[in-house]
Amino acid sequence: MPSEETRRVLKLFGVAVTNLEDAIDRKAPRDEIMKWDAEVAERTRETLALVDRLRSRRIG
Repeated sequence: MPSEETRRVLKLFGVAVTNLEDAIDRKAPRDEIMKWDAEVAERTRETLALVDRLRSRRIG
């Protein structure tokens, strides 16, 4: 069963991606798009770190 941390990380990643997509689709100002782009990058790093931790538990 997914942990609360997994749920939190994936939820925040999803929110960031959908906000970026929305900003692009409505042709928001560049600054706003770049803000969401940076948020997606940060959430991607956080998601990859979570996956690495999970994989190390499986292997270790």
